[in-house]
Amino acid sequence: MATIKRKHSKPISFKISFGLVLFSIIFVYMLVRVMLSFNESNLSIFQVEESSYDTDFSATGIAIRKEKLEKSSISGYVCYYIRDGEKVSKGSNVYSVDETGTMYDALYDVQKNKKELLTDNEYDEISSQIQFFKVGFSASNFSDIYDFKYSIYNKVLELYEELALEQLTANPSFDSTFKSFKSQVSGIVTYYEDGFENLDISKLDASCFDKTIYNRQTLKTGDIISKDAPIYKITDDENWSIAVKLTKDEYDRIKDSEYVRFTINESDKKLYMKYEPIERNDEYYINIKMNNYMALYANERYLDINFIFSETKGLKIPNSAITEKDVYIVPVEYLTGGSGMSGDKLFNQKILNETGEISVKQISPIIYFTDERFCYVDPNGIDSDAVFIKNNSDETFSLTTAATYKLKGVYCATQGTARFRRINIIVEGDDYSIIEPNISYGISAYDRIVLRSTDVTENQVIY
Repeated sequence: MATIKRKHSKPISFKISFGLVLFSIIFVYMLVRVMLSFNESNLSIFQVEESSYDTDFSATGIAIRKEKLEKSSISGYVCYYIRDGEKVSKGSNVYSVDETGTMYDALYDVQKNKKELLTDNEYDEISSQIQFFKVGFSASNFSDIYDFKYSIYNKVLELYEELALEQLTANPSFDSTFKSFKSQVSGIVTYYEDGFENLDISKLDASCFDKTIYNRQTLKTGDIISKDAPIYKITDDENWSIAVKLTKDEYDRIKDSEYVRFTINESDKKLYMKYEPIERNDEYYINIKMNNYMALYANERYLDINFIFSETKGLKIPNSAITEKDVYIVPVEYLTGGSGMSGDKLFNQKILNETGEISVKQISPIIYFTDERFCYVDPNGIDSDAVFIKNNSDETFSLTTAATYKLKGVYCATQGTARFRRINIIVEGDDYSIIEPNISYGISAYDRIVLRSTDVTENQVIY
């Protein structure tokens, strides 16, 4: 009988190839990345930018001048020889009064005669004034339109009067119908009154700056003037001042210096003048002393003053990135230097071992910053009941008694983890803030921070 022999089976061995190991590592990495992507699906990153800022601000000023209202000694129709805002020399004719109405009739004829109305240059001059007003007009200062209306009216009236005078001077009886009046001083002539003539600075209050109740009356109406009525105003002193109402914060910033730097009505010319500070009834003013440029603003009572301060650079961050962290406040006398050549700042922590023996170990937590009295310490990595020992002393300080301070900061993601970094806000806006650069445990330009601090927690892995 034939015999069938069984072959001995060989043991099976598994060999793990390098390719399989590499594939497994890549697979695990991709799996982790996918899981992390669920956490960062709504996470946005902001790159910090350098930005410049200034602390300039604007305020309303009132021009205070030595102004004298001149009155007419007779009644009649007035003919002016000096244009609004021009300078007149002492002894020169300012105006004449026509008691018979000859000038009034001549003016009527000029306005009625369209051919002799205005030249192209005169039309261009009026058009330029209108365009200039439109550029600077703001609805918030609607009352300015009334001043502009009177200004244009006076301008047109001056042109009409010049034409009427040309007609009358050809009449031999012209001089007999007019009585001329000369200026007793040299100065700037204007044709309005508003009650602020020779304003006493000691009586300045908030109502003076309320444009809604400001009342300005033109003195050139084209009507017959009555005896003893105001006929023109003259300012004969180049020394004047600008009174400005300020908030408490604005006042505190300005009073640090004896002088102020500013511009008037958006002029490119920067002025640097001395001022007088005034505090009265919880209101704050300054009175800027001026000795030039009075003629430029003789026709204006309210001036836009822009105070100029030096420009500074900082870092721009979104307000949504800002968060707060509670840190320990520890007296600075508990800091000690590191051993050897180390410049680290450390704390001597009191340690009690299992046998009851006391020893000391040095710890080096993050110290965000220090001032003259305290250091502000990161609580991470410190026992909440830790006791610090003062260097070369038996005095101790327990963290259980330490106060906390809410430190403002952002989460920096530059290293792939949400690390808390402190900030010092200099200028705070509605959406963005400017922070101080180059501070300890702060951020730098081009760092990446979490756009919304509420999207992460401290030390969360981001990528």
